[in-house]
Formats: sequence, structure tokens, C-alpha cells
Amino acid sequence: MTNETWRPLIPTTTHEALTEEFPIYLREALFGWLHDAMGVKTGYMYSHKFVDFQNASHTYLGFKADAYLDWKATVLPHLRKTTDTDLTNLIDWVASTTYFSANTQHPLEPILSNGGSAWTVKRWNGSHARLIKRVPDGVQAVVGGALKATDTASLKLQEAWLDAYGTNPRASVAYNHAVVAVEIAALSVIPTGLPEATLANVFSILEAGTPAWRLVFRDNDKAPGAKSLAVMLRTLWRGHESRHGRPDYADATLEEARAAVILAATLVQWFTSGVVVPVK
Repeated sequence: MTNETWRPLIPTTTHEALTEEFPIYLREALFGWLHDAMGVKTGYMYSHKFVDFQNASHTYLGFKADAYLDWKATVLPHLRKTTDTDLTNLIDWVASTTYFSANTQHPLEPILSNGGSAWTVKRWNGSHARLIKRVPDGVQAVVGGALKATDTASLKLQEAWLDAYGTNPRASVAYNHAVVAVEIAALSVIPTGLPEATLANVFSILEAGTPAWRLVFRDNDKAPGAKSLAVMLRTLWRGHESRHGRPDYADATLEEARAAVILAATLVQWFTSGVVVPVK
């Protein structure tokens, strides 16, 4: 036996496509988890959790305060008519406010994975979780180390990741967090001697005629490590149009932000794992 997700022998038209929505088959599978996470006892629950969510999301789903609700007769009919947006936010809120053991897989993840959801569950803030966009395994493997680390740069990168791939993406905020994460990581490795240094100061050091820093890769005149690293840093820095307060200011697009976060994850991992080293 393997742990691979079961697939139907005769594929359906939608089976191979990840969906950001919650079609009825996925909703019905989720309701069992939601039933337990909301603390339903003997078929009934108090309405306060739904009321808290409505207040936090500034959305009214029809739940009133101080009500004692019948799960089957009252709650499920409400949830079956809820929009995908509201249901996504509700699931994210419940996951973020519900404890689960740090040594186990989140019970929501196999439901989402088997249902072909574009959403996945990632541990956030210790024993709680958030929904984020599912990405290819190869990409997740590359950035996974930085997203689990607890140093300052990695924590800032985690904020960028949530703003880029979470349920409420904020492109410009994600891009800004990505730049800050790389700035923290770079300046923690390469000292500039300046009290308020930025990435721009790191460029100057890496682009010097005789660089004091290199990558662990074998150096080559056609692709010198220090200058190659400087180009990557400049790409991230100069592509950040939304940081400039000028007449042609433009918010970052989600595509730009996600590309920036992936690049930032690589750079943060390089700086924090010893890929960038001093020239001996």
C-alpha cells in the first residue's frame, strides 16, 4: 500500500484541475471537519464562533448572537448556500483559531488534497494553521526550509508567502515583505559598516573590482559568483515598483509578487545556509 492520493479509473472532466472554489462534493467532505472544529456536541452548538467570524471578516452570514443551533437543521443549510469566498474565509478562520497537535498532519489537508483543492493547510503560529495556495512540490521543496526556519529573515519571508499565496493575497505587501526578508538576510551576512544600510549598499560591495564575497559554486569569469548574486538582488530590488512614491507609481501584480517571493526564498536560503561566503 502507498500513501498516494486515490484517483478514479475513469477520470472525470475536472479531476486533474485544482480548484480554488468549493464544489458540492468538496463542501460535503469539509463539513465533517468543520463540525468537529466548531465544537458541535450532540448535534447542537452555540452561535458565538460564527458571530466572531462574521465580526472578524465584516461579513454577515445570517448567524445571530446567543443562539443555540441545530447543526443539521440550521447550520448545514446555511453553509451549503454560502459563497465560495465566505466559505474559504470561514475555513481559514477556523483553522487559524483551532488547536491541533504539532506532531500530526492537519486533519483538513487530506480532505483538500483528495478533493483537488488549490488550497492547502500550513502550520502557522505554532499549533494553529492557515490556508495558502497549493504550489508544485518542486517549488515547495525549494522554499520549504526557509518557510520553516525561525530566524528574523525567514519569519519575514513567511509573512510574504502568506500575503502572496494566502486566502486574502496582498501583492504589494507580499513584495515588500519579500524585499525586507532578503535585506535582513543579506545584511546579517555581509557587513557594510553603515548604521542604516540597505540592499543598495550590498550591491556596491558585491560589484567591487575585487569582491570580498563569493558563492560556494565554482567561480567563472563569465558568471562570477558575487556579481551574479548582485544581479539577483538588483532584480528583486529594482522590480519593486510599488515601493517608489513617484508619479508612475503602480501596485505590484499578484504574478510579480509571487515571483518575487520565490526569488526571495532562494536568496534568504542562500544567505542563511552558508551559500554566500567570504573570499579567503
